[in-house]
Amino acid sequence: MGNVLVIQNASSEGLGLLRHLLESDGYAIETIQAKQEKIPSKMYSLLIILGAPESVNDNLEYLSDEMHLIQNYVHNSTPVLGICLGSQLIAKTFGASVCHGPKKEIGFFHDLRLENKNLSDLFTGFKNPFTVFHWHEETFTLPQNAIRLAHSNDYPNQAFKIETAVGLQFHLEVDESMINSWLNHTHYISRNEKEKILNDAEKNFSILKQNISIFYKNFKNEFSI
Repeated sequence: MGNVLVIQNASSEGLGLLRHLLESDGYAIETIQAKQEKIPSKMYSLLIILGAPESVNDNLEYLSDEMHLIQNYVHNSTPVLGICLGSQLIAKTFGASVCHGPKKEIGFFHDLRLENKNLSDLFTGFKNPFTVFHWHEETFTLPQNAIRLAHSNDYPNQAFKIETAVGLQFHLEVDESMINSWLNHTHYISRNEKEKILNDAEKNFSILKQNISIFYKNFKNEFSI
């Protein structure tokens, strides 16, 4: 198997369920802490860019470096997966704008609907609508020539593909420890809201685990990795 470069933009936002899937397939994973470490110059088989509280519009040097990295990987026809902030970085790299959405989305949502299923098999096997975990308040326009793959009631762009890059505004990769950590370190969510999210996690975690497994398999097939 090949090697994977993971750009971790926040210490609390790791690979989650994706780590086990990649390791089970024999991928060598190198994780870079974006705020402290330099991005390696060598190419990897797959680039994964994870989320963070920061905004693409914050004009941070390391985020600018990541956009150049995305451009380089796509130019070389190498697959890129961007999650949450990572999806916004892909969108901005290819000329889209990133802005505040109509409302914060935090917790489990069941209203994501698939689009353009005839143009990509990335979500083959998913229910329609399907369930995801959200933690964001920003969104993006769709880059020119991108394929919209999913939308929700409040956000028209939830997943897209442009050449070899795939952006997911939502989280399929979160495990229980990540959700607990995010809730424990967040002060702007009420106790009742936290309890609801934890209760929802018990009901929906198995669905997330199934969905990330399906998506991971589809992603490998889509890009022959």
